[in-house]
Amino acid sequence: MARLFLVPTPVGNLSDFTRRAEEVLKACDLILAEDTRTSGKLLQHYGIHTPCRAYHQFNEHKICRQVTDMLRQGQDIAVITDAGTPGISDPGFLLVRECVQEGIEVECLPGATAFVPALVQSGFPCERFAFEGFLPHQKGRNARIEQLKWQERTMIIYESPHRIAKTLRQLAQALGGERKACLCREISKVHAENKRGTLQELADFHERNEAKGEMVLIVEGRPAPCHSYDYPRPALTADFLLVARLPDDSRHLLLVERKNEPFKGCFAFPGGFVNEDETLERAAVRELREETGIRLKDYGLQALPFRPYSDPERDPRGRTVTMTYHALLNCDTLPEVAAEDDAAEARWFNVESLPPLAFDHERIWQDFLHR
Repeated sequence: MARLFLVPTPVGNLSDFTRRAEEVLKACDLILAEDTRTSGKLLQHYGIHTPCRAYHQFNEHKICRQVTDMLRQGQDIAVITDAGTPGISDPGFLLVRECVQEGIEVECLPGATAFVPALVQSGFPCERFAFEGFLPHQKGRNARIEQLKWQERTMIIYESPHRIAKTLRQLAQALGGERKACLCREISKVHAENKRGTLQELADFHERNEAKGEMVLIVEGRPAPCHSYDYPRPALTADFLLVARLPDDSRHLLLVERKNEPFKGCFAFPGGFVNEDETLERAAVRELREETGIRLKDYGLQALPFRPYSDPERDPRGRTVTMTYHALLNCDTLPEVAAEDDAAEARWFNVESLPPLAFDHERIWQDFLHR
């Protein structure tokens, strides 16, 4: 059976074309090109006379089956795009998937692609990165940009000259104007340029200056939290929301004030990390006892699950997943509490006059009230 070849083409300088790519294109039976006019210049330069047929985003669904039929009949076929590696923000994926499902051999040649040199020369960490390609033009664009706010890896974004100013402005608003970035233009061409600065600086520049050439935007990831601990991320924690109701129907919430940085001075629900050998419920009850001295069994109460929470910015330690438990205590007087463990103080607060709550506990409390 024949083979489908994915052949990278130069993103700028024609000399970036590899010898093997030239040999494959000369030897195959058919070349599928994103734009036959653009590819024709490359093929003519290297004296490649293999038949060429258009294969682009507007016809790839239609001719996919035709191509796989030709491959099964024994024809070797190569796919090329205007620049770079097929399938990377260019046509190619659908055909590759179809071939894989049909058991047809697929081979991608190593070669030119725009994002690798842009990433490496940006100066940002490149051992782990997130390739975003082109952002949606309309539907889903704001949601995608909002998601990027939490991305901790270096981000790679493709953009066209007439949209770059808008994209930079939106990213500056969502990620923060001080986030650093590198805009790589015309990679491997005569007028190649790397412009570095903050998102706001780059946005201001391109608001005033017309952009030219294809661009790759490299944006640094979200800075690591200023306080970090040695624990798996996301961390698993359990909190306890204990409410006491007095005979006058007033309700009081048990909170603890932390004594250690970075939480010093913060009021929050009793809670903490879940040990490897305990359940979430047991961890919540244990933390309640250790930080306030309250033992649920002394009051015949049961820990009831309320809701799991996961928020990338729920506290300065970084991303956590938390299960909140709750119980309602009917009593004549408020039980005495004693701050222990890492709690500087444990206090009952009337729910009508709560102090500012740390992390996302204000939202959790409001959800609890309106559940």
